[in-house]
Amino acid sequence: STHHVCRRQRQMCIRDSAAPVYFNSLGEGSSIDQQFSSNAKSGDVNMSYGVRASYAVNKKLSIRSGINRVSLGYTTNDVIAFQSLASQSSSLSQLPNVKSNFSVNEVNTTSLVSADNLSSKRSNGLLSSSSNTSINQEFGYIEIPLEIQYNLLDKKFGINVIGGFSSLFLNENKLYTESNGSRSLLGEAGNINNVSYSANFGLGLNYKVSERFDLNLEPIFKYQINTFENTSGDFNPYFIGVYTGLAIKF
Repeated sequence: STHHVCRRQRQMCIRDSAAPVYFNSLGEGSSIDQQFSSNAKSGDVNMSYGVRASYAVNKKLSIRSGINRVSLGYTTNDVIAFQSLASQSSSLSQLPNVKSNFSVNEVNTTSLVSADNLSSKRSNGLLSSSSNTSINQEFGYIEIPLEIQYNLLDKKFGINVIGGFSSLFLNENKLYTESNGSRSLLGEAGNINNVSYSANFGLGLNYKVSERFDLNLEPIFKYQINTFENTSGDFNPYFIGVYTGLAIKF
């Protein structure tokens, strides 16, 4: 019996995981430009996939790590896209945090502004055409988490708390404009860091199918650190994942 407990205390588990992930900000602000700080925004639901290994130090405590591919998305609404007179282009609002996909000539004649600024632009006679537009930001990471899991209940049905951090390596960075169902590549965010981090906290629910297999459900909150530079307002990004998977114990 003692030998059996010792083996369980040093148990290694391999888990696959898949999760819907939801991205948003804790405060009002913008990662794109100051003029969009008060615009209506919405977080997108995307997916994360990966594998994780955990090592049980004792019956209560486990250390775990792994690798995930995570995709995130965020939409800024109430944006106006308009064509301006070439002679007036230098006076129009530019987006310094955006690396444009357009040629120089196109950049000089196409601008994006918050709808709050439209009346002043229109009154100055700078518009040749305008449209209601949203800016869709899509970015993704290779995530390497390092977390501690503490078992509160270790029965047929288990409950645990999870805490730790993740290193996030940028592997996707795109900005799109969307208007009337049509989507165009705008470019990429120039102020998003290639390496960032997150502080993780969550709750784990486990169901022991057998001595070798567990089913897992883990809602985890991840507060992002050093994700963007030159943000406006109180922009504090985070994402929430609801991770599910099957654990194989060795």
